[in-house]
Amino acid sequence: MADSDASRSEVWAAYERWQTNQQATDSTVNDLIDFYFASPQYTQHIKPSTQRDYDRYSKRIRQVFGAMDPDAITSPLIQMFMDARGSKHPTAANREKTFLGIVMTWGKSRGLVNISNPCDAVKPMPESPGGRYVEDWEYEAFWKFLGIKGHTMHQCAMEIAYLCAARQQDVLALSKNHIREEGLLIIQAKTGKQQIKLWSPRLREAIDLALSTNTHAKVQTSHILRGRTGRGYTRTGFNAVWQREQRAALESDVIKKRFRFHDLKIKSISDFEGDTQRFSGHKTRSMAEHYNRTPDQVVTLNKARIGTTVWHPDEKDKVSSDEENS
Repeated sequence: MADSDASRSEVWAAYERWQTNQQATDSTVNDLIDFYFASPQYTQHIKPSTQRDYDRYSKRIRQVFGAMDPDAITSPLIQMFMDARGSKHPTAANREKTFLGIVMTWGKSRGLVNISNPCDAVKPMPESPGGRYVEDWEYEAFWKFLGIKGHTMHQCAMEIAYLCAARQQDVLALSKNHIREEGLLIIQAKTGKQQIKLWSPRLREAIDLALSTNTHAKVQTSHILRGRTGRGYTRTGFNAVWQREQRAALESDVIKKRFRFHDLKIKSISDFEGDTQRFSGHKTRSMAEHYNRTPDQVVTLNKARIGTTVWHPDEKDKVSSDEENS
């Protein structure tokens, strides 16, 4: 409460403190999520692609915890959620728990949550690495199949993603402004990391082919990969063609098993010989290794045997190697 002789600013500050206390007392997890989604920290500093992910994760959290007081959420309750949800969908459970932890931490720092983050004590569920390695013959077979079907831009997208270990959204976002004298500038939307992928004959050929395709449309955007209308692809439109042609290739026995566009990044990092972290632009080596599906080739121990026992098949007893050499 403010004193009777308080200034206008002091009265306003007291009102804000009262309002915060009211929210902390009466708010549910649903309210907390709504407050977070409406905050400048979310609307201005979280990338749109991440916002879409958070919105998806929030649906399950609202179903399970939405009506609860945030201060009533305990680590055992979250563990029960993880055990149930994670038994069939471990990756989804981990992402949803992470989202809840983010919201709880945000609310704690703003007086909307009073307890320590209960998510911190709950370990994530073990996840098996998603996707798979695409064999060379599969890549070539589907690449040629796309060409036969007239999907030149999808061929070019495959080449760019594979040669540069690039995500689909970063490939589709490429424009002529990303073409540099020394190579192709890839900006990772997920992390903000920028890399110039130096030219190779194969990468240069893919870019030139894309730029020389679909040039007769009236509208010509600056995107390197453009649809028949001359505009850049949406992920939905690009994926619709990809999924349709994957099914067609499988039915035609061109490939034996379908693969995702994102699997091209797994193939790229697995095939690369060198520093995979630097090549892929991942922040940690463990994340780069997450994509590497080829067995490590390591030397074996090479140490001379000293005083070991040697078995002679034509003798009943064993003798030491020292006795044998004497």
